[in-house]
Amino acid sequence: MSSAIMDPAGELSRALHRRGDPMSARAFLEVLQEAAGGSSAPLTAGEREFLLSHAGMSEEDLSEQGRAATRLELARDRFALDAAALEGALSTSEVAALLGRAEANVRRSRLSGDLYAPNPGDPAGLRFPRWQFTSAGGVVPGLRRIIPAFPRDAHPLAVARFMTRPHEDLDGMSPVEWLAGDGPVDPVVTLVEDLGYV
Repeated sequence: MSSAIMDPAGELSRALHRRGDPMSARAFLEVLQEAAGGSSAPLTAGEREFLLSHAGMSEEDLSEQGRAATRLELARDRFALDAAALEGALSTSEVAALLGRAEANVRRSRLSGDLYAPNPGDPAGLRFPRWQFTSAGGVVPGLRRIIPAFPRDAHPLAVARFMTRPHEDLDGMSPVEWLAGDGPVDPVVTLVEDLGYV
């Protein structure tokens, strides 16, 4: 399971340099470590032996450099997931134009649960995934009951996939198609609960 990134600090340093050196590679890794909850406790001898014997890991994987490479890879993966979840998402002003509403009304709709924007603290502003809007320029009904059925930490990409993939229990339609076609909300809520999201 040896990491493909042999020198994560060097690779990160080069990437930061290409972007104008906003901070040192070490400082950036410290920020990542802090965001991930700090460094993990050292492995016991038994844990180390188990990982080497049964998890396909090498001494290099368990070194500080290997662990840093893993943290960097996880941060990259998380960034890619977050970017994929918001790809094609609409800004508050775009939603306001689409729905013919004031921006303040759009923000109130998010607060009341009628619109879904999974990034409320993003300094770039709210981003509303496109799947919640119908082709006729309306809002998919029932979000106020469906979105809270997902766990608070459900990744927006998981929510998007669930809402846009066909389900046998919805006559082969996705929840978005079902709801946009005036299907009842209860079966969608039940599907979320039955799939173990709560």
